[in-house]
Amino acid sequence: MGAIRGSSVLSGFLRPPDCLACGAADAWPCCAACLPPEPAGPGPWRLAADPTVTMWALGLYGDAMRAAVLAGKLRGQSSALRALGRRLGALLLDAGVGADLVTWVAARPARGLPRDHADQIAAGVAGALDLPMVSLLAPARGRDLGETRAKRRALDRHAGVAGLGLPAEIPVRPPPRVRRRLDGGRILVVDDVATTGSTLAGAVSGLLEAGAREVEVAVLGAAPSAFGPPAPLGSSHRIVSRSRRQPL
Repeated sequence: MGAIRGSSVLSGFLRPPDCLACGAADAWPCCAACLPPEPAGPGPWRLAADPTVTMWALGLYGDAMRAAVLAGKLRGQSSALRALGRRLGALLLDAGVGADLVTWVAARPARGLPRDHADQIAAGVAGALDLPMVSLLAPARGRDLGETRAKRRALDRHAGVAGLGLPAEIPVRPPPRVRRRLDGGRILVVDDVATTGSTLAGAVSGLLEAGAREVEVAVLGAAPSAFGPPAPLGSSHRIVSRSRRQPL
């Protein structure tokens, strides 16, 4: 009994045991009230930026989901992102999503620090689906626009002033680069959030051009603007046993 109690105390030091969204005790990473364990369903949906792309999502990016994702990204709780990724992967497994491997949208380091947010989420998804993880996407060349977008949103939300010190139009982030040629296969691309979906659409396009047979995307949270019309659930959405996977 003493060993169990000591383990519980140690886990509290390693990560806060409370819900990241509302602070409910012993409900990490999110309590059932903030993020129900069985939402209406993760999809399939069509990606608004490219309606030919199927998108899966744990939920809308707002309120509780935003609090949980930001805690994982900004408060050093990468294990929360992995836990939410496992929850997303479990829903995809129940939905019958089909894939041969999982990859993720990589990001360049910021101020010398790694940003492996999508990597952590992808690890959780891949573990739940019992699929391999392969790093197929490299960060796009050129300026990273994430910080610029964040500054613009903060100005619009808090100051009520758009464009203070920023260009009138923020250019679209360049799509990720595909690291190598592929020989068929079905790929699930994971990211933390879809806002417009343009980055994910670019990743899908690049992977298909590189030789992938099918590509779908999955995110923790998707903004309403990222959703296209619902996608019909076809017979192709099923997990393929390892022995039947296409080579990559």
